[in-house]
Amino acid sequence: MLELLKNKPDIVVEAQKARFRPNLAVQVLIFIAVFIVTQIAAGLPVAIGAIIKVVADISSGRADFTNPADSMNYAREMMSVNWFSLLTLFCTIIVTILVIVYCRFIEKRSLYSMGFVKRKAVFNYLLGLVIGAVMFGAGVLICWLTGALAFNGVILGNSLGLVFAFFLAFLFQGMSEEVMLRGYFMVSIAAKKTVVVAILLNSILFALMHILNNGISLLPVINLTLFGIFASVYMLRTGNIWGVCAIHSMWNFVQGNIFGIAVSGINIKASVFSFVPAGTGTLINGGDFGLEGGLGVTIVLVAAIIITLLAGAGKNQSSSDIMSESQI
Repeated sequence: MLELLKNKPDIVVEAQKARFRPNLAVQVLIFIAVFIVTQIAAGLPVAIGAIIKVVADISSGRADFTNPADSMNYAREMMSVNWFSLLTLFCTIIVTILVIVYCRFIEKRSLYSMGFVKRKAVFNYLLGLVIGAVMFGAGVLICWLTGALAFNGVILGNSLGLVFAFFLAFLFQGMSEEVMLRGYFMVSIAAKKTVVVAILLNSILFALMHILNNGISLLPVINLTLFGIFASVYMLRTGNIWGVCAIHSMWNFVQGNIFGIAVSGINIKASVFSFVPAGTGTLINGGDFGLEGGLGVTIVLVAAIIITLLAGAGKNQSSSDIMSESQI
């Protein structure tokens, strides 16, 4: 069970060949810098789109900024509309690209060391989609059976195209966080320190990335850390990043666009079903933060971590599996 935590998997061994391997403190500072730069870069197209929308609304008389209260309401309304959410999610591809560029040209790491393995890539990704849906579905089932979540019917209407657009957008978003936290940061840390240190450190930073989200409290932070631990263990166990990218993407998609539940405190306004949290069961359903802030998801994540640790180690990937830059 613990051999995964004691031994360095092939992708970590490959990362030890990197030409730039800073110490732990410097690596953390570099990660923070990379995170800030990538978020700003990904936010620029969103900001430009918002500015264009504001100018158009002012010109047409749909927006009036003479009253501060009206201005605040307009800002909240614009940030909650579907086009804004979709644009934000799609632009996370910029984060993925910049992180890969940093690893390849600054640390001089191979794509293989980031988990970009060719062998069974499609299978691993599709399997990850199924696992992500089943995991979050299990959390919904726990909350529903305990009365912490009530089913409020089917509300899809004519929004099928919008739901599909969110599915595609979450594929980009889930990958961006996994490439940054697991493919880059965790593996770089594990190449110099122990696997346990790498898992815990990247998982804590992953949780802290959501610290400003609506409804955040201690339990959501714990659950986000647990998700980071699960994602880390899953990637190291399977020896590739495809599966965990798919799990992360599907986890976010099904909770927001299938079950109609807040995604880490962020409400998505296009879903197939409507599940309403019961006010008396906030400890289980997570309240305003969504199920990720409740004990239902805690149970699922702890079980997933244990199952992944107990599962048989995947086959080692050979050097012939290394993906060239032209295949990104």
